[in-house]
Amino acid sequence: MRDDGGPDTEPNERMTAATPRRRLRFHSDSLGELFHEVLAEGVTVHIDSVVQLDDGTHLEYWTTTHRDPQRLVETVEQLPTKLDAELLSTVDDTHRFEVHGASESLFGVLEEFGAVAKSATYDTDGFEVVAELPVDVDTDTIVEAVQSVYPSLELVDGYTVETVSDFRQRVKERLTERQLTVLQVAYFSGYYERPRRRTGAELADRLGISKQAFHDHLRKAHATVFETLIGGGGGFGEVDR
Repeated sequence: MRDDGGPDTEPNERMTAATPRRRLRFHSDSLGELFHEVLAEGVTVHIDSVVQLDDGTHLEYWTTTHRDPQRLVETVEQLPTKLDAELLSTVDDTHRFEVHGASESLFGVLEEFGAVAKSATYDTDGFEVVAELPVDVDTDTIVEAVQSVYPSLELVDGYTVETVSDFRQRVKERLTERQLTVLQVAYFSGYYERPRRRTGAELADRLGISKQAFHDHLRKAHATVFETLIGGGGGFGEVDR
């Protein structure tokens, strides 16, 4: 590790390799019909989070907008894999629910494969869920498992993605320990704020290196971040279809 502004040669070996994930999108026209039939109007339900419980069941946290939240609770409880539902809060016509799902539900199946639901929506167009899973999970196998719960759910799209955490990991792998340290200290010390809360000279002194070394490390760190983000060093987003 060089503190004199010379070439940095040691990679940051503290980090492990980032692994892309496979994202699958399923859709069913019929699974949204219950909401339309019972409520006699369109309604969009967003499933914000799913928390697995020790007994194999899980809790789903929903947000939706509708004029009759109690009617929504009664509708949700008619879904075949839901055990019960509770209204948590209401602000104007926006409601948050806690829904208790059975172990043999769609989200239980996803959990078995190490997959997580990134989004799920019920509306007048049907039901759509986007799941993210490890790339080594066989797509045909998980489609078969999903359709064992809801036969009408069809796979409509699938692609490999790098998540935000993957991008952060990739950047860290390409930085040396000193570059990462300088970048973190600069960011958290207010170096990038206007006006600056700490100067380059102050941060260099804090790190026990020269002002020139501080700026050289910071410049190389910036170059790595931009090269990774928009150059040829492995970008963020979809990486193949």
